Amino acid sequence: MSDITVYEFQPLWLTLDRVGPFQGSPYEIDFTDDQDRPCNVFLLMSENGQGKTTVLECLALLMRQLGTLSPQHFGHEDLDDGKGRVQLDVLTRLFWQGRDHRIVLSMVAGNLGEGTFLKVWDDESLTQYAAEAWHRTGFRQRAPGRLVEIDRQDDLVQDLRRTLDDSMGLTPGAFANATLSLPTSLYFSAYRDIPRLQDATERSIVQPEHWAYHTAHEFAPHGTHWTASLDNLLVWLAWLSDGSFEAAVKTVNETVFDKSPDRYLDTQIRRVPPEAIVHSAGQTHRLDRLSSGEKNLAQLFLRIGAHSTRNTWVLVDELDVHLHVRWQHKALNLMKAQVRRQPGTTVIAATHSVEILEAFPVDIAEPDLVKGGWIIEPGLR
Repeated sequence: MSDITVYEFQPLWLTLDRVGPFQGSPYEIDFTDDQDRPCNVFLLMSENGQGKTTVLECLALLMRQLGTLSPQHFGHEDLDDGKGRVQLDVLTRLFWQGRDHRIVLSMVAGNLGEGTFLKVWDDESLTQYAAEAWHRTGFRQRAPGRLVEIDRQDDLVQDLRRTLDDSMGLTPGAFANATLSLPTSLYFSAYRDIPRLQDATERSIVQPEHWAYHTAHEFAPHGTHWTASLDNLLVWLAWLSDGSFEAAVKTVNETVFDKSPDRYLDTQIRRVPPEAIVHSAGQTHRLDRLSSGEKNLAQLFLRIGAHSTRNTWVLVDELDVHLHVRWQHKALNLMKAQVRRQPGTTVIAATHSVEILEAFPVDIAEPDLVKGGWIIEPGLR
């Protein structure tokens, strides 16, 4: 493994062309504030069907590709079967070959000609973000099903990609106490349910899905299998006996239940069948019996605590989904608290909630936050 350490990994610009609803001409999204600082809390806003989900999917796709040495496809129909192409520019600070480097790393994918980029970084644009060099990585599709890596001779990029590949299988650290500095993204679809598990007899103490490090985790909706469940994650954390389970219980009780004495997650796991125990008004029940808002927050903050590194993008589709106005404000405030608690976290959340927009004035400074937002389609209602 190369001697490489990533200190900062922050999105600057995303350019989409012929992907989803972005068909007319290349469309750019700026993830910085009015002082050119990368935002660590960013709201992506539009009416339904205007491309919020497409943006988040492309961010996750490019992060997944970054950690894959030889991908066979992009994983998006408009890139694999169409003429689509995307580029994400990331302000990256890292230690490599004995010194610190501050660079713009452009990640690309899709139908690009050789040497073609959707956004070109010259000395003036690099200076705008105090970067010293422009590096590129990614794959272009030369023919259907044939992906060609760009800039294979860039030693910094190749060392970074191989470091990421060599690190697959490592654990980020104890719950909510990441020690791994390599970048990752956590993508949450708009459907953050906790369904009832299919069969209690199939449960065992087994490593959960998404447990090990990867550059991109994408949490599928409505999983009913044991290995994909939050119950399995909590049972696994309890089995580790390193304080992670206790930290996870504390997180749920603080974020989901507001430290209520009458409604809380138990500090013990039920043994038969193995599962988490929720106390409510003197009764007990399973996680799948939580309210929709509680399920939403439990999914978010258990996954964030378990899978984050010191450089994490939290990508949330429809932050406000199934949430009452009070819960919408709560979800937003919890995301802000997460960024403050874990520097190096970047939250990019999609919403069309007017209530959330009104609670997120980007022109009012808040400690430790760099706020920003983007309206894809003017006239949000």
